[in-house]
Amino acid sequence: MSRPRNLPAPFDEGAFAVRTAKGAKVPMSSIRTLASPWHGVRAHVPPETLAERFAALALVGPTSMVLSHCSAAMVHGLPVPRGCEHDTLHVTTGGPRIRRPGVVTHRGARSPVTVREVPVTSLVDTWLDLAPCLGLDNLVVVGDEVARRVQSVDPLRAAVGRQMPGVRRAREALRWIRVGTRSAMETRSRVLFTRVGLPEPQLNVPIHDRDGGWLAEGDLVWREAKVVGEYQGAHHFEGYAAGDKDIVRRRAVEAEGWVYVDFTKDDYYRRPRRLRLLGRLAELLGRDLDADVVEEISAAPGLPGGPLRGCGA
Repeated sequence: MSRPRNLPAPFDEGAFAVRTAKGAKVPMSSIRTLASPWHGVRAHVPPETLAERFAALALVGPTSMVLSHCSAAMVHGLPVPRGCEHDTLHVTTGGPRIRRPGVVTHRGARSPVTVREVPVTSLVDTWLDLAPCLGLDNLVVVGDEVARRVQSVDPLRAAVGRQMPGVRRAREALRWIRVGTRSAMETRSRVLFTRVGLPEPQLNVPIHDRDGGWLAEGDLVWREAKVVGEYQGAHHFEGYAAGDKDIVRRRAVEAEGWVYVDFTKDDYYRRPRRLRLLGRLAELLGRDLDADVVEEISAAPGLPGGPLRGCGA
């Protein structure tokens, strides 16, 4: 693609609206070779990131437009499923709909926040907007992360008072959302454990020795039974130094009478390992498992949920 020369400022770099160039008497023939990321927009360099593509779209969109839904979730860095990681831009506007390929427009009033210079819906609004298109499990995972960042479940609880698509699923998700988990698999495992009748653990809390000295921090802690559940993600298997440090810390905790129960994602997703893990925890915690729920999770570990609406990708 040839690049036009001698364009006047500010049309000699970046992206601009064609209508603005026309108003400045820029010959249309001089910009035809530029990239056109959106109808009515020309760019010297095709935008690639979400921020760049939104900035280009904003040149021809309403001023009230903000990134929302899956697009906002990606900008916020929320743990959404892969189905949300697409190139379609989701925007919410109080003005007219934007009818362009690659854009899904949602109507509504939103108070935006700015993340890396991009106006997006707030964390809580983004979570609620995702409710129609995320399964209950994934909605709880995202909700846990939002609650961790805002340090409370209360803003999520206040948000579900609205009448909007997906609010019933959001209200159901609230039953399971807690402050404290730090990863999607910690959330999924915690929900699985409590569903089958195990007591709810404390999340990422310190463990002390009998004199009050700090020993470690446990992912899922049943303090009364002196049981600590540790999710072992991929990073736990990288590097000798970190592994050796974990072993030393673990021995100190076990010397105080605690029992460690390690588990990985395969203990969650693989049925035989899932059932063995639940059986061991039930024995250590002195609880009987809910037989009906055990039958449910024998087929799949996640929370059951209703039909989903497509995200529009």
